[in-house]
Amino acid sequence: MDLRVSVVPLLAILLLAKCESPITKNVTVDSGTVKENNATSKSLKLCIMCFCTDSFIDCSNRNLETHFDKDQWLNIKAKVVSFEHNHLVHVRPFPRTVVEKLILRKNRIISIDYHAFKELVNLTELDLSHNQLTSRLLQPHVFEGHFSPEAYEPLSNLQILNLSNNILQWLHQSIFEHIAGLKVLNLSGNPFRVFDYRTSIAISSLSYLEDLDISYCELKELSHLQFHNAKYLKRLNLTGNQLTVLPRPLEEAGALEYLSLDANPIRVIDRTNPFPNLTKLKELNLREMPNLTLIGNGGLSALIGLESLHVQNCKKLKHIEEYAIGREASATVEGTMWPPLKKLILSSNALQYLPMLLVGRWDKLEELRLTHNPWSCDCGNQYLVASVLPQYGERLMGKEVDELTCSAPPEHEGKKLTSLAHRHLRCPDLYNARPERDAAILMGVLIAVLVSIPISMAFFVLWRRGFFFCGSQGPATFSRAFYKRASNDDD
Repeated sequence: MDLRVSVVPLLAILLLAKCESPITKNVTVDSGTVKENNATSKSLKLCIMCFCTDSFIDCSNRNLETHFDKDQWLNIKAKVVSFEHNHLVHVRPFPRTVVEKLILRKNRIISIDYHAFKELVNLTELDLSHNQLTSRLLQPHVFEGHFSPEAYEPLSNLQILNLSNNILQWLHQSIFEHIAGLKVLNLSGNPFRVFDYRTSIAISSLSYLEDLDISYCELKELSHLQFHNAKYLKRLNLTGNQLTVLPRPLEEAGALEYLSLDANPIRVIDRTNPFPNLTKLKELNLREMPNLTLIGNGGLSALIGLESLHVQNCKKLKHIEEYAIGREASATVEGTMWPPLKKLILSSNALQYLPMLLVGRWDKLEELRLTHNPWSCDCGNQYLVASVLPQYGERLMGKEVDELTCSAPPEHEGKKLTSLAHRHLRCPDLYNARPERDAAILMGVLIAVLVSIPISMAFFVLWRRGFFFCGSQGPATFSRAFYKRASNDDD
């Protein structure tokens, strides 16, 4: 009994020693472990406020006024970091972090510290759009990289920069000196109005630029040196500016493959205002142009590589002439040459006719859109109605081919173009005559003549018999009339 009493305390002491030993080991083994745990806990604060995954840190729509302190970014790695739609006003230097895309759009950013992005390893895309950046505060030092004894190194990986929808009126001529490898630049929605020499030098300094968006910048013209260094420029967006003629500097952008001139007030595109010799241009957009009335012969003829043409929602565009795209025969070229057009979009304009020679090979087209135009179903569209639509309409347009209806002449108004495939359409008449009413008019004239002849004869006989007198009538006149009649009877 005494043995049992002495064993129980001994077992209790041994168990207590086993339980305490691991705790003591954890605390005293390595002070570095404690520091690491503290650092991890601080960095976790960022992911408490934001949504974090292995490749994406989403801090958007959090009402943030800062992009966190340096110690809260420790051990953070992500392909995309987004602070979209917060209340950031001032961008401070980011700590060393591995990130490929940084999104700061839709904030209230006014100022950015010098070399704010130099520690962002692998940064390839930076979005600063929809903020309040001004020309005076956006300086070249913002994009500085690491410092070396010779100079600041560039942000060598940065290829895409979005500065759209800020308050930029000009650019510092050296703004891109630290990011000279840019391939995509978006300046749209800034009130430039004109590219002065500083801005033109800044943009033309980007020797490797491939995609430039300067839409909605209120531009009325472009500097004549704007594209003199654009050896690799493939995409150019000029949508929504105030261009009234095609800008001549385009002729130096010989590598262009895509061009948009949507929503510009150009009136006519023809030989007097043609496209320059952009031989590599594949896609051209001429949509929602409020003043465009004519695409005439020679207007697009120099675009010998054109594959896709979009002309939509030009409410005043009534005419596209036969050789607008094709190149007419000349002394050096026999016959007509057309570009390898694959897509022709002509919907929602004011077109009445589609010329037969507008496209060289209709069978080579892959897409055709003609809806919402007031097509005239006369001999001017005989080829469209009798050949193009029956042969290629369903393949190129699908069910939309049945939506094409006639607006003229009156005998076909409202009919589907496909229903007239086997009809020989009449030609419009000179002076806008309407032969469909000729029968009724002729019948009316004939009836009028037939009725007027007996009536006229009756009036003549009555007049000869003296039933109608001209001027004032008196007794003497009445007597003379009877006297004359009596003398005739004697004869």
